[in-house]
Amino acid sequence: MSTGWPQRPLLRVLLVAVVPALIVYVLALLLSAAAGIRTQLVIRDLAQSCDTALGVGFLSNVGYLLWISAAAIALFGALSGVVDVRGRVRQLLLCGGGFSLLLCLDDMFLLHDRYIGSSFLYSLYAIFALLILFRFRAQVQALGGGSFLLAVVLLGLSVITDQLQELIPIDYATLQLFEEGAKFLGIAAWLAFWWQATAGAGKLKA
Repeated sequence: MSTGWPQRPLLRVLLVAVVPALIVYVLALLLSAAAGIRTQLVIRDLAQSCDTALGVGFLSNVGYLLWISAAAIALFGALSGVVDVRGRVRQLLLCGGGFSLLLCLDDMFLLHDRYIGSSFLYSLYAIFALLILFRFRAQVQALGGGSFLLAVVLLGLSVITDQLQELIPIDYATLQLFEEGAKFLGIAAWLAFWWQATAGAGKLKA
């Protein structure tokens, strides 16, 4: 008797989604236990664990969603086959999706603040952005280069403000408003570019 669910697609879902998710889940529990972190603190929502108000961390959380949306859109466009992309256009989407995912993970887990030097990571990000701009210059320009440059400028302003905050004669709270505002707007522009790029990618020649 047929179940109405083809076996091969189900197997594919298990291999590419369920099994990796299970591995991440188990590893997270094992590593947190090894670090002395209670299981409940790992599996529960952070706001629930800390008993904070709804608005605490709101803009930061939305920023994560924007980063991961950019990554998902670009990677889906490059790998799904739904959009007919090849050659340099496909490479651009792969690079953009991977880069967006890295930026999301950095933002979520504060890699530049706690684990890896901010100067090193920011320099790496700048180099990566420039490589995208120059290696795929024609593709970026054709797919919405203005949005890409706007995102880079806004995110760059946020990084520069963060790195030079001790030299800027403005109180910390005001400076934070500018830094985080530029970052938030930059992430929105970054998402807009990869959405435009993926939507228009199938129309470009490789």
